[in-house]
Amino acid sequence: MQRSIFIVSEDLVEPWDEGIKKFTVSIGRALAPDHDVRVVNVDRGGLAAAKNGTGADSIHNLPGSRTFVNVALRREMTAARPDAVVYVPSPSDTVASFLRAFALRRHAPRARVGMVGLIPRRHGRALRPLLQGAAPHRIFVPSYVSLLHLCDLGLAGSILPVGVDLATFRPGADGEKQRLRREHGIAEEAFVYLHVGHLSPKRNLGVLAKIAGLPGAMVVVVGSTSTPEDARLRDELESAGVRVIRKFVPVHEFYRMADAYVFPTVDSEGCVEIPLSVLEALASGIPVLARPFGGLRDFIAPGDDVRYFDTDDELFAHAVALQRGPAPAVRSMEPFAWRRVAEQLLGELMGRTGDRP
Repeated sequence: MQRSIFIVSEDLVEPWDEGIKKFTVSIGRALAPDHDVRVVNVDRGGLAAAKNGTGADSIHNLPGSRTFVNVALRREMTAARPDAVVYVPSPSDTVASFLRAFALRRHAPRARVGMVGLIPRRHGRALRPLLQGAAPHRIFVPSYVSLLHLCDLGLAGSILPVGVDLATFRPGADGEKQRLRREHGIAEEAFVYLHVGHLSPKRNLGVLAKIAGLPGAMVVVVGSTSTPEDARLRDELESAGVRVIRKFVPVHEFYRMADAYVFPTVDSEGCVEIPLSVLEALASGIPVLARPFGGLRDFIAPGDDVRYFDTDDELFAHAVALQRGPAPAVRSMEPFAWRRVAEQLLGELMGRTGDRP
């Protein structure tokens, strides 16, 4: 059954190299073949209209306010009469995001409205009446801990993983790793550890400087161009021999040339609860060394290809074992295809019982 679907976020500006932006655009792409999908950016900063392109990823840019109470958005939604509205707030499910979700319900009273909170936000019980009154029909979060928090607040929630583009993120073909290393100036004989994401102290990236000291190791960090970088952290990494990429690059090529991916983040606000980069690395056929962060262990069991660590010593032990041993076989990431994630989201939003009325 074809449905009219609005996917709404704010401050969506290309490139799509940050988790929440990537989730929003990818869900739109996945649903578009079977539904009438409109990705709407409520442009609070006035920048998106000048930067966003057209075509398959074209964004409907609407001028907006912090509250989403504005004539342009209401007119757009009233005219389209969507069946479903999926709100992916850039600050995740803050109190202000609940109020914006309430505005979306008012703009589209016949639609099922869902909100996706990708970064954990914790609210005190004193806010329960406000949150329950403003809440959308269903809230989607990527970990059981966050789901239990919603239940404790009396809110209707579902657990939902993030996804991965399996056409873009795939294992390299024969000889591709060596060719890409030559093109990007990376030693062919090095054991390359990769990290992709913000250059932020919250991500515990200092440990990568220590990894760079392992015999035969090289560490490459591809930073996000969507967020400010921490200059002191960048200098610390580069002085330790870490190669820091500070421009937008075809990141899938760096996964294919790497030997392992490292995700050392501890701070719960440092990243989406299921880091997209971990899924992208596995889809690219490389093993992952990761902290048991957020919802990772809810969806990805440990194995030869995914080794969790709680201390730096455990990380170093895993790294040495990877360098000395044969490359492990990496699991299929088909269950995390964006098509499946989008179908689950829409199915639960439209069909689940037990929602708020």
